[in-house]
Amino acid sequence: MGETFVLDMGTLIIARIITFVMFAAGITIMTLRRSRPETVLFCWGLLCGICAWVTAMFSRATGNDWVIIAYAGFVSANVSFQWAALSTLTERRVKRVWFFIPPAVSMVLVAIIGRDISTAAFVTSAVLCVQYAVLAWFIVTLGPTAVQTRTSILMALAYAVAFVAAAGRFAGEFLWPDLIANPMAPVPAVTLPFLGAYIGTILITLSWVAALKDRAEDALANLAFRDELTGLANRRRFYALGERLFASAQRDGRNFSLILLDIDHFKSVNDRFGHEEGDRVLASVARNVQKLAPEAELSARVGGEEFCLVFPGTDAVGAQRYSERLRDLVASSVTLPNGEAVRFSAGIAQASDEDAVLADVYRRADKALYAAKADGRDCAVISRVAA
Repeated sequence: MGETFVLDMGTLIIARIITFVMFAAGITIMTLRRSRPETVLFCWGLLCGICAWVTAMFSRATGNDWVIIAYAGFVSANVSFQWAALSTLTERRVKRVWFFIPPAVSMVLVAIIGRDISTAAFVTSAVLCVQYAVLAWFIVTLGPTAVQTRTSILMALAYAVAFVAAAGRFAGEFLWPDLIANPMAPVPAVTLPFLGAYIGTILITLSWVAALKDRAEDALANLAFRDELTGLANRRRFYALGERLFASAQRDGRNFSLILLDIDHFKSVNDRFGHEEGDRVLASVARNVQKLAPEAELSARVGGEEFCLVFPGTDAVGAQRYSERLRDLVASSVTLPNGEAVRFSAGIAQASDEDAVLADVYRRADKALYAAKADGRDCAVISRVAA
């Protein structure tokens, strides 16, 4: 009864190894058959974490001080892989300098200063402080572009906790050098930073699971609102977002224009060259639409060979100028196997006071499109009822 409860570092390390293994297995199972590069990199980081603590236990059991160098490298590589995973998640290029330098620095410093667990803990804590600080800043600034805000907040908090734990271990070398001379000693100066790092690891992994959930939701949204062949918005997305853009323009008193374009003689393309060639033409036209997409707030495929582009803040004349630029771009870059250039007809409508909903503007653009076809195709016609 009189004994004081203490935490055994060996037990804590084993618990941490088990946690790494469970997380690595869990994330791998969750992403089975739909592996993404960022997930693979993160799991490699978890594997490095497992290797780090296995080497630490091996060194403690055998007294082999050379293994400590590998421990230092694995600890830093764990975070480096997380950095690479987050860079990939946010569609940034993975910088190899950041990827390789921290583990190499940790290993070299341990080899030079001293091949013992105390030196390794001191060196890796210093390197981890830098890595965690940069990662926390990276997530705060760029995380919301790739995942939901609440997920980026959780990630930033997780890396902040990990940073505090690493900083606490580093500061302990100066504040309580005698107490932490043995990094495996069951004293608060050693166990508390370790527990902080343990909690940070759990939060980091949970935030990554949340990020996977966000990406899965985005993928489902793309399936629901994105045309698979062209990559443009589909008809459902067009009406959902287009109606909001129309209402906003009406409320703010801004112009609102719409272009409805139809590829000329598209049925004959399928008849003469096959449906695969037809699909290629559709995808190629969509790519050209996307090249000029910054001018259009919304670009959608609304029918077999029909596309609709929405221009809030632009009048019909401005939309017509856009259609002519697009016509020249498509004619010069999209050709059929016989060398014939692909052309399209377009109907343009500008919202007026008589238009109550988006469908009213769309209807007038559709009539203008029929007029363009009646005029011989390969032209753009502006609806006569333009404000």
